[in-house]
Amino acid sequence: MINSDKGRRKPFISDVARELLGRLHTGERVSRGEPGLDELLTMGLASWGTSAGTYIATDARTAERSYTQRVAREIRAAMRSAEAMAALADELTAMTKAPGAGGVCVLDDVDDVVVEIGRATTAATKCMLTAHPRIRSQETLDLAWETDRALREKGITFRTIYLDNARSRQPEAEYVARMTAIGGEIRTALPPFERMIIVDERVVFLTDHHGDPARIPALMVTHPSLVTTFVHVFNQQWDRAEPWNGEPRSTESLTTPRSRRMLRRLAENKNIKAIAGELDVSPSTLYADLKGLYAATGTTSEFGLGMWWATSEQARKEREKDR
Repeated sequence: MINSDKGRRKPFISDVARELLGRLHTGERVSRGEPGLDELLTMGLASWGTSAGTYIATDARTAERSYTQRVAREIRAAMRSAEAMAALADELTAMTKAPGAGGVCVLDDVDDVVVEIGRATTAATKCMLTAHPRIRSQETLDLAWETDRALREKGITFRTIYLDNARSRQPEAEYVARMTAIGGEIRTALPPFERMIIVDERVVFLTDHHGDPARIPALMVTHPSLVTTFVHVFNQQWDRAEPWNGEPRSTESLTTPRSRRMLRRLAENKNIKAIAGELDVSPSTLYADLKGLYAATGTTSEFGLGMWWATSEQARKEREKDR
């Protein structure tokens, strides 16, 4: 006859604990460090026998009642926690539908977004923190210049993060040069990072990824705890970004943040098309990066370039720039 474990209940206690329990039922004295003893004590199947001066097996039905009561208490506590979570969800849902309630307001249309950002910016007194992981047109930058210059004239601290590939686009370079000349701080970072505008660390505007993209919806966050969280997120992105004054890339380095990311991903066996999507650039841009690296390192293939990246002293110094 073939024995099968199919349909059997899983062991409630380990084999070690079961064996020890059998020994306790025979009256054997065991020490505190005996394997399986902690498991039996936790389950209530064993206890310290004061009169016996050793650990003893607990009556099975007594252990069953005690365990069942404890599990029932834990279930009741879990149910109370679930009910509290449901109440919190109701509260947060109400907050998202109530503009100005100190929570989250859904702005369904780009016109609403523009109006609310304009109101918040006009009332700014301390700082503007912005992150733009998208290409900004010349028209957009011209409008931004007028607003941002006025903020700087009011003495407001201004920090902006652009994509790393903005360094190769003239409109962004000219805007950045003008902004840094009047005290604005600009940095660039590799994607991905979240688009956001933070005004005075009291209101945050974020892309609403659940909305209709064609309407360019956003979330306006005013809940103090959530605002603080997003300020921390921005600061973490800022700390990892590289300062930029609008100048062309330095030629002292063989690699750039983008090409270093590309080299790391190639080492992970990702293809150029996938890496280009991650970095928000075209594959041809990365092939141009590769061509430049081949010439700079004297290599002729991805394998040779990978060996250079993994072993050379110069590559080690390059890798340290992203640490």
